[in-house]
Amino acid sequence: MRRIEPAFPDLLPISFQLGSAPADSAFEPIEMRLRPSAALSQAREGDRSILRRPARLAVHAAVARAEREHVGRLVDRGYGLLVFLDDTCAPIDLPPPGFAAQIVVAARASLPMWGAAGTCDLGPWVEAGYPAGVLLGLGPCHEPFEPVAAAASRAHRAGASFLVAAPLMLTPEDRHRAYEAAAGEQGDGVLEDLLFHTDLGVLMTEIERETTRCCLRLGLAEVLPGPSTSRDTSGGFASGAELLLWARRLDLLDGVDSSGWQLRRAAHALLASGRDPGQLVVEDNLRIMPGFNPWVEAFARSLWSRGGPPFDEYLERWIAR
Repeated sequence: MRRIEPAFPDLLPISFQLGSAPADSAFEPIEMRLRPSAALSQAREGDRSILRRPARLAVHAAVARAEREHVGRLVDRGYGLLVFLDDTCAPIDLPPPGFAAQIVVAARASLPMWGAAGTCDLGPWVEAGYPAGVLLGLGPCHEPFEPVAAAASRAHRAGASFLVAAPLMLTPEDRHRAYEAAAGEQGDGVLEDLLFHTDLGVLMTEIERETTRCCLRLGLAEVLPGPSTSRDTSGGFASGAELLLWARRLDLLDGVDSSGWQLRRAAHALLASGRDPGQLVVEDNLRIMPGFNPWVEAFARSLWSRGGPPFDEYLERWIAR
C-alpha cells in the first residue's frame, strides 16, 4: 500500500491506496482525472506491507479480485476499505465486514462527454450488507442541471445510499479531445465558449450546488459513510466527513473570508481520535476535542441533527438559486 493525496481530500478523506489504478475507461477517482497517469498505471511491487495501526484504504475492483487473500487479511486486522467498482460492476468476492461500514462500495459515473454516464445495479451489494453509492465526476456540459438531475436519479434507482460529487481535473488536452468528438468538423461555437472561455471553477461550483438540491429531493447522503476501522467503529468517519464537506462549501461560498478552516481542523482531530461524536454530544463533551470552539461546536451539533443555527443559514445559502 502507499500513501496518497486525493485531489479533493475534503470529499475523499482517504490516506492510503492498495495497488494501482487500472487503465480503464472511467475516470481515476483519486486524482479525478479521465485517464490514470503513466506512473499511476504501472504495476507496483511490494504492496503487501501492513501498518501498525489499521488505516482506511482505497482499492480498485481489479486489485481486490487479484489480491483477494491479502484483502481478507487486511479486513481481519481491522482495516477499512473503499472499493471502487469498475465500469461493468462485475462481482467481487469481498470478505465479510467485521463491523458496520468497514467496507464501502462506490461505482463511478460522470456527466455527458466525460466517460461512463450510467450506474450499475448496486442492489446486490446493499443486500450483502455493504454500504453502496456513487462517485459522480462533474464536468462542463450544455445545460448541466438536467444531466445532474438525471445522474442523481439513476444513482437512486440503482440502490445508492450516497452520492459524492467532485469536479473532474480536466486538462486542456481532455477538453480539446471532448470538443473534437462532440463538434466534429463543423465546429460548435457555443461548446467552444463553454470549454475554453468560461470560468470553469464558478461553473463547477454551480453544478455541485445543483447536485445538493437533487440529493436533498431524493434523500441521498453526500458523504461517504465509511470506511470505518477497528479504531473508530462508532460512525465517527461519516460525522468527520460531513464537517470536511462543509469546510469545502464554506470556502467556495466565502473565499478568503471563509471559516471552513475551523471545520477542517476540528474534522481532522475527530477523525484522528476515533471517538464517538454521538456519545460526545450526549455527554456535552465535544469541547474536549481540539478545534471544537463554540462556533464549530454549534455548527457540528446543528449539522449532525439536520437542522438549527448556524447550519441552516449556510445550507440555505448553498442551495439558493
